[in-house]
Amino acid sequence: MKQLNWTDTSFLRMESPTMPMHISSLYIYDPSTAPGGAVGFKDVLATVAGRLHRAPAFRRKLTELPLGLATPFWVDDPDFDLEFHIRHIALPRPGDWRQLCIQVARLQSRQIDLSKPPWEMTVIEGLDAVEGLPAGCFAVVTKVHHSVIDGVAGVELITAIHDLEPTAPSPIEPWEPETPPTTKRLLTNAAKGGVTQPIRAVKVLATHAPAALLGAGAALASKLPWASSDGVTAPPSRFNGKVTAHRVFEARYHDFEDIRRIKAMVPGATVNDVALAYVGGAVRYYLDHHGDLPETSLVAACPVNIRTAEQAGTEGNMLSAMRIALATDVADPLERLRLIQASTAISREGREGVKAPALLEVAELLPGALLGLGMRAMSLLPHAGPLVVNLTVTNVPNSRVPLYFAGSKLVRTAGNGPLLHGMGLIHLIGTYLGQFSVSLTSDREMMPDPAFYAECMQRSFEDLLKASAV
Repeated sequence: MKQLNWTDTSFLRMESPTMPMHISSLYIYDPSTAPGGAVGFKDVLATVAGRLHRAPAFRRKLTELPLGLATPFWVDDPDFDLEFHIRHIALPRPGDWRQLCIQVARLQSRQIDLSKPPWEMTVIEGLDAVEGLPAGCFAVVTKVHHSVIDGVAGVELITAIHDLEPTAPSPIEPWEPETPPTTKRLLTNAAKGGVTQPIRAVKVLATHAPAALLGAGAALASKLPWASSDGVTAPPSRFNGKVTAHRVFEARYHDFEDIRRIKAMVPGATVNDVALAYVGGAVRYYLDHHGDLPETSLVAACPVNIRTAEQAGTEGNMLSAMRIALATDVADPLERLRLIQASTAISREGREGVKAPALLEVAELLPGALLGLGMRAMSLLPHAGPLVVNLTVTNVPNSRVPLYFAGSKLVRTAGNGPLLHGMGLIHLIGTYLGQFSVSLTSDREMMPDPAFYAECMQRSFEDLLKASAV
């Protein structure tokens, strides 16, 4: 039994039909390395079943105290059913990239069942016309609720289902779920953790009128790392309204050596700086095409891992963030990269010594139920109050060595992130085996033409690459 921290709980409380708060990943595999050169659905089930013991999160579900008197707990699911969590579909012919993107977006749009361990895995066959893939490839889309992991902790779940060699499925480890805890035991554990006493929590809930909840949300928002007064303002854009329940997805892949060449153009620039300049160029092309390009630069929220060396390997979320202007008001790609490099260098210096997000300092004063209502109120602020960010850009760690699943070699990866009201566009950056990937998730109302946005991404990359050759 493990209690959620306050950041995990905030992601849980923001969950709604229009804001499903899960992270999903797209993995594409070449089965030619598997025994017999093919992988069936039963092979997938056997592979995952033999690795469940590597990550306890696979078989844990949420349980709560009455009235939300404390943050929820993760407990073993005595009715765990692997076949509920793993699904199997196929693309209709011809099975091209756009069809795959549409299916990935549909999976991202659907909420996870939070009455069970909050993860899903969908095997997708029929990728017969996806350019650049070996024949017979299949995809796997994983979905894990953000209350379980951040990008760093997610690597542990990825590692759990993958091998470093194309081996056969591991033997299934015997597992006996822990006896479901009683309410008394949950209360005892909550009290041991220093959580607000139940009597005090009831008094707080009884005295806080609904009108005060927006104020609680505003207080939380004012403590967010990107809400500080740093002179950077965010202009209104089409991505900053209220999101719907429908998503779009796209991704582009590039040679990592090209990214290195681009990085070398600006002294001190990092791969992340190149990614931000890439996104800035893509957004500029897209908004300019639609006649929506603001005169001042859009601003990105960039999540930052704040785990200390002692906290490495811990579960849950340990995130902060910084705000970076993407120089979307600058046409020259090299100048855009210079401006972003200077901005991120200042942000990194300013973040040294930060031990925890200020949000947690406020959240720890609130009982579980009030925190949930406050987070829902806060989620409305980005498009109801001052605009501080327009979109999100985040780096997702990937393996530097080849990975195998059910004997099949992983050849491509991409990711989907959750959208918030007021932030209807997120980009996930990744690298794997010399391949640099940029994937995006957006709201269908805000971006009805994701394939065109992918063209804008490609154009932005080619601008940067051309500048590196001068």
